[in-house]
Amino acid sequence: MKYLSLFFLLFSFKGNAQDLVSLLDSAVKAQSKNSFYFAEAKKLVQTESQNSEYLFALHEYYLGLKLRDSMLLVEKTLIPLLDSREDMEKKAKVLQKIGYYYEVAGLYDQAIKYYLESLETSQLTDRLDLTSDIYRSLSQTHRLFHDYDKAIYFGKKAFEVVENEKDTFLTAKMRALNIIGSAFSEKNNPDSTLFYYDKIMEFLTPQDSLSFAPTIVNMGYGYLLKGDIEKSRIYNKAGLALYKKTDNDYATAVVFINSGMTENVAKNYQEALSLLDSGIFYTRKSQYADLYKWIYDEQSKIYRALRKYPEAIESMENLLSIKDSLFTADRAKVAKDLETKYQTTIKDQQIKASEQEISERKAQLQSVFIFVILLLIIIGLLVAVHFLNKNRFQKKQQILEKEKEISIKEAYLNAALESQETERKRFAQDLHDGFGQLISALQLNIHQLRLNKDQSEKINMVERSEMILKEMHFEIRNIAFNLMPATLIQSGLKYAIPEFAKRINESGLVYIDVDTHDMEKRLTETQEISLYRVIQEWVNNILKYAEAKSIIIQLVRHEDELSIIIEDDGLGFDTSILENGKGNGWRNIQSRLQRIHASWELDSLPSRQGSTFMIYLPLPVLEELITEEEEN
Repeated sequence: MKYLSLFFLLFSFKGNAQDLVSLLDSAVKAQSKNSFYFAEAKKLVQTESQNSEYLFALHEYYLGLKLRDSMLLVEKTLIPLLDSREDMEKKAKVLQKIGYYYEVAGLYDQAIKYYLESLETSQLTDRLDLTSDIYRSLSQTHRLFHDYDKAIYFGKKAFEVVENEKDTFLTAKMRALNIIGSAFSEKNNPDSTLFYYDKIMEFLTPQDSLSFAPTIVNMGYGYLLKGDIEKSRIYNKAGLALYKKTDNDYATAVVFINSGMTENVAKNYQEALSLLDSGIFYTRKSQYADLYKWIYDEQSKIYRALRKYPEAIESMENLLSIKDSLFTADRAKVAKDLETKYQTTIKDQQIKASEQEISERKAQLQSVFIFVILLLIIIGLLVAVHFLNKNRFQKKQQILEKEKEISIKEAYLNAALESQETERKRFAQDLHDGFGQLISALQLNIHQLRLNKDQSEKINMVERSEMILKEMHFEIRNIAFNLMPATLIQSGLKYAIPEFAKRINESGLVYIDVDTHDMEKRLTETQEISLYRVIQEWVNNILKYAEAKSIIIQLVRHEDELSIIIEDDGLGFDTSILENGKGNGWRNIQSRLQRIHASWELDSLPSRQGSTFMIYLPLPVLEELITEEEEN
């Protein structure tokens, strides 16, 4: 009976104008036999308009299955068919879906490119809600790109498009206001955040259920920013209850992450870690790369609060890694598979066309053969010219790289020389201003001691001379410490860094907390001096520019690596300033670290408080450095 009903269904499709539309609708929505429906629909395609209908349905089907390589393959054929006026709406939707694919993959520049093309196409239609949604997509991508001002701008554009439509486009208005509030929340502006979420109440009521769910989740985060933990928990639980009824993995992941952040602020650390683990589970299901950055950042904060520094370092390393390389292999595989399938399709079409042409033109076989030979000769010549040019280009690049390497070495050498000259001038100035004046005062006392015959006055002069000698001793110790701390040479970094911190803490302007793990074994003299100077230079930069109140220095020795982390709560900054700056401080730091084969990472933003400087010294290099020092 099942097969009979299917036969009747297919038989009925052959007799009216809605056959293709009905088959495509079944192909997209059916729980099974989707490929069968698509195959039957393909048989009915006769015009370009019908072909675009078929491809659009196939694209929608692949999108639902998250088969992105198949989806993009369809787009290569579909988009050129949508250039007629009546297909502008569909073309805008397809371009928006392509942009969404790149957004999810973390390729935000490509996502913005396709969203802008989609926006330009949608403005040729009368679909205000579609145009508003594309503006919202642009706002979302700029927010993920941390360009919050543009995110707010495009969010407001999304709202303006539909604002004057009084009783329509309620969903579009709500989505636009939600994205504006999200941008303000990431700018850490809770009042503006909650202002836009409250405006949604003018269009929706809590009875709207899932339509109201994004606002509930966002308000939970808004109250977290405002410091109202209890209200944040209420909205988080409400959002989780709504989204657990759906298959929206992205939204569910966001709710768990928000809940974990709330419990972290409430110092319920174990509960927070459990919620973040759930966030990781749903993030993997959604394949939304950007969410990992929130999770690893929050995990790092929790582990630091629990004083589990190795786990904190691991989370921080995951956070830095996700910014640059998350999903790189998957993206490469998608691109490679997609290109392979596309090239295979093109080659199949070429083979069929060639076979048909050979069968129809047997009489012209000889001329075609000669043409092919000439074409191969031309291609061979072009390939030869290409490789010659490529070889010349590679040689030119090698010369440029060597020149660049030489210029970099010269710059580091000049920086080292200037640093040494500056240190000599400072040492001379200390001797002249401090020690020199004390010597002059002592000489004057001795001279007066010879001339003065009063015994009591002579005793006073001797006492003043002793005080001057004590000051000279104190001054010599300070100068010696600045040149090379005795503790560093005698006991190593484990004791020299706390001594350095103690001297700064005595000022009362800033507090430095030093934490060391497994630092009993000494490093080489070159390593210890270089690392000490780097830490000293970086802390001095913090004191000079960051306006910090506290600094944390962590030294952790692993089996094959020494890691050093310097964190402060001062002002963030644009890290490119260091590379483009004219000062020698950063160059000296790089030069010292390169000398001992250490690597480093720097995390700071102008819009965020605090900076983190991480240094990694591979310990297997220790034997090589000992050999080098013995040879020198």
